[in-house]
Amino acid sequence: MFTGTFERDPDEGEIHAYHTCFACGHVIPFAGHMFGGIVLSHGNEVDATITVTGAKGSYVEMSIQLQCPRCHAVNSFTALHHR
Repeated sequence: MFTGTFERDPDEGEIHAYHTCFACGHVIPFAGHMFGGIVLSHGNEVDATITVTGAKGSYVEMSIQLQCPRCHAVNSFTALHHR
């Protein structure tokens, strides 16, 4: 039985990546956190909403949503991230 306090490394779960806008083709650097933590964006990264939707072997499946700063289209896509 676990009786201690579970604390996650604050940097664990941070996602910093790029996505190409489906609507206008603009390359969007983004940052988000798969455990709901706070992420400090670097440079021109936009804030992404990340939801964990499942697991596939040693990977976590995520749904990512972000808004293009150029055309303002909301992009939604899935990705895999190593656990």
